[in-house]
Amino acid sequence: MRSLPTDIAVHAAARRLRPSLVTPGLGRAVAIYYTEPGFAGMAFTDLGRNPPGEIIPDDLLAVSLLDITWRPQVLRALLGAHRQQFSDMLARVPADTDLWDASDDDLQHIDRLWDALTAIDGIGAASASKLLARKRPRLCPISDSIVIKAVDVPGRTCDVLRCLLLDRTARADVEALRPAAAAGAGLLRILDVAVWILHSRTAAAQWVREQAGIAADLAS
Repeated sequence: MRSLPTDIAVHAAARRLRPSLVTPGLGRAVAIYYTEPGFAGMAFTDLGRNPPGEIIPDDLLAVSLLDITWRPQVLRALLGAHRQQFSDMLARVPADTDLWDASDDDLQHIDRLWDALTAIDGIGAASASKLLARKRPRLCPISDSIVIKAVDVPGRTCDVLRCLLLDRTARADVEALRPAAAAGAGLLRILDVAVWILHSRTAAAQWVREQAGIAADLAS
């Protein structure tokens, strides 16, 4: 997730993503994701307990709803051998700060947490980012293969999304996509769902696009 100084490529990627937020039918598509029982919907956010200062089994179950499989050694590390280490690191990361308002110090603490997670055998970029998004939904965006491809600036996914959301109008456009069923979801999660809908080539995403009347050639 490492955050670096914003540059021309980051600004260009943010500008490239910006028009997609007002894609015709996207609001309907996001509503489908949050109301159809076959999708994670609000369960990723609401499932079980989510104490801000520790990783617990409820967190891992919630993340598994986003196509993540946890290997046994990962469970032992997160819930056993390294549990206190991650609690100590989470304590340094604010739970009430949005990505676009984060300080360099906030992002450095996230980077250290990211490094510690991905140092565990069996935790990759997608699983680490989804776990961080569960623990700090206002600060940590999901960065899986679909988001990375949509952003298309290697190693700078978080920077691009942060740059995009520094624009109040862009934030308003994401907020406009929020259905009533997702009243408790963070803005970053709404954005992630929108990116998945527009860029995933999975049959599930294609079905959502079809139901919402989104042009079939938009996924890239």
